[in-house]
Amino acid sequence: MDSYHYKDEQQIDETGTWLSISDLMAGLLMVFALLLIVTLAQLFEFQEQSKSNRIIIVEEIQKGLERVGIQSKIDAQGTLSLVEGLHFETGSAEINAEGRAFLKKLIPVYSQAIFTNAETAEEVNYLIIEGHSDKTEGSRYAMSLSIRRAEAVSNYIASTPFHYKGRFIEKILPAGRGSHDASSELKPKDNRKVIFRFEFKSHDLTELLKLEGKANVQ
Repeated sequence: MDSYHYKDEQQIDETGTWLSISDLMAGLLMVFALLLIVTLAQLFEFQEQSKSNRIIIVEEIQKGLERVGIQSKIDAQGTLSLVEGLHFETGSAEINAEGRAFLKKLIPVYSQAIFTNAETAEEVNYLIIEGHSDKTEGSRYAMSLSIRRAEAVSNYIASTPFHYKGRFIEKILPAGRGSHDASSELKPKDNRKVIFRFEFKSHDLTELLKLEGKANVQ
């Protein structure tokens, strides 16, 4: 009888042990699921705030451009583009008087919109100053020429006084596209240009966790 009692008690202990482990795992799974839901909700909120900041930047630029008489438009993706632009003579990277006047009106508007507040300033990774050329300027020469056009604009901005100049210059990234984006539907002059576009910061779960870590440290 004692041996039977021992076996029964052993089976009960083993069953109880497995039930306890099962309950523990179920509890951990529920905690993990809850943390995941909370984190995803925070990430969604974070991304929505980021989107809101970008909209603020674009809207502020558009308002500022209207005030100084520069026409602009927003496409279906929310990208701001200028109806008029900064154009160059064939084979030249020199900014003419009309181009300098255009930049004097344009750059303070961009700077003010980016640095309206700390959140919007943080949203912009780079302001890309992108040089372009037309197809008649040759493929190899066109690339170096487009880069020189972007650099000419960057250098002119650096020589012009405006609010937040130091912080603005830190975000400038000159780049050249050569004649890759030249359109046959446009006049050659309209392809010899410099355009401005934002590179916004990408936000993911890793960045959210980093921000939470900083908040906990503080």
